[in-house]
Amino acid sequence: MPESKIIENFKLRNIFIPLIIVILSCSSLIIINYLTIKILSASRAYVNGESHYSKGQKDATRHLITYLYTKDPTQWELFNEELSVPKGDKIARIGLTNNGDIKTIKDGLRTGRNHEKDLDDMVWLFRHFHAVPFLAKAINEWRKADYLIDQLASIGNEAYEKINANTLKPDDKQKIFQRINIITDKLTINERNFSDALGEGTRLIKNYLLFTNIFFTLMIIGSVSLYYSVMVNRLRRSKQETDDKNRNLIIANKELDKFVYSASHDLRSPISSLKGLIEIVKLEDDLDQIRDYLDLMHQSLDKQDQFIREIIDYSRNKRKKITVASVSLNKVIDEIIAQHLYIKGTNEIAIKKELSVDEVYSDGLRLKIILNNLLSNAIKYTDESKEKKYISIKTYVKGEFYKIEIEDNGIGINNEYHVKIFEMFFVTNNNKKGSGLGLYLVKEAVENLNGNITVDSKMNIGSKFIVTIPKQYEAQL
Repeated sequence: MPESKIIENFKLRNIFIPLIIVILSCSSLIIINYLTIKILSASRAYVNGESHYSKGQKDATRHLITYLYTKDPTQWELFNEELSVPKGDKIARIGLTNNGDIKTIKDGLRTGRNHEKDLDDMVWLFRHFHAVPFLAKAINEWRKADYLIDQLASIGNEAYEKINANTLKPDDKQKIFQRINIITDKLTINERNFSDALGEGTRLIKNYLLFTNIFFTLMIIGSVSLYYSVMVNRLRRSKQETDDKNRNLIIANKELDKFVYSASHDLRSPISSLKGLIEIVKLEDDLDQIRDYLDLMHQSLDKQDQFIREIIDYSRNKRKKITVASVSLNKVIDEIIAQHLYIKGTNEIAIKKELSVDEVYSDGLRLKIILNNLLSNAIKYTDESKEKKYISIKTYVKGEFYKIEIEDNGIGINNEYHVKIFEMFFVTNNNKKGSGLGLYLVKEAVENLNGNITVDSKMNIGSKFIVTIPKQYEAQL
């Protein structure tokens, strides 16, 4: 074969190599994007199903509490009707785990009020990806929640039998009510963890999708760049800008997703309890019993009010610009202490102030957020076993910085949680009072002032938080 013919064939093959790369890359992108969309759609269906599961469980709990105190048979029927929603999902989960009959699985999902058009995707995702870490974690939370649902059903049957046998005593009512509340709190955690696990997985999938798209796009661009080098340079600059925006959006969406999932549960839980208690009070004639119910309502409203105030602070801290002005720390601290005097046990705490610095030049809103949350936590987490309870507040200047120290002899924080306590919605295992938003707000507010915060805490001894902010605020452009 002549040399010219060989060169011509070589060039012809080289021409088709970029085309083959482009075709394979495009085909891969289509397949990957299709599978990703299918996975995300199925994950969305599971999150939506969880909301029905959660609503069914909470409505069932409300009807059970009402039935416990009113003995109204209609409430018992409504309890069983609403509880059938999570029970249906349990049937579907067991069927999917054991590779059971598809009709039984779909019937269970339908009972769980999942949309008919989502059933095939939900079954497909479970059967093909149940071993993937994020889905395995969600399924494990689902299994734990189903176990608690069985306990709730058992408590309901116990109450039903005692009511029918006319052997239900006032002490029995209170014990059953407490058991129901414990299970409800645990279920709220399981439901939140289920949504968080799916949210974490979908965000991870989005990241993989982003990087996969980048990889194949680079291959396509690299192939086309053999002929269009100028166009490739433009595409690369555009791509870099898009990547930066995508990374920022992913970070913002991650925080927003976590906020929405957690906030929805924390806002709905007290409302469900209040609805149940209101129905009970309507039918109660005993004034002492009504006062007990009102106390329970007050506790729920306090928790709801605290969470709403924290959400408002979160919004203000995110949106409002820094406004530097003269602020009296002594006045702010006194206002905060006065606002917390109504909390039970506050009058038993000795609050000591050593304010070497009063007037500071800083942002008043952020300082109020910082001091309010730190003092509120110090009051809420006092150690009831200690005879002398105290909170110490110190302010002083060190170099070019203001220092604010808040120390208490409360229950303390386990050393392993010292880093995590500043994360959004993180709560420790023994934390039943907080929403997990307060210390996150403190850290965000401190960082907005270009400062930092440290914690020194030991279990059963107490905690000390040290806030450091610069005397001269400099805006970060």
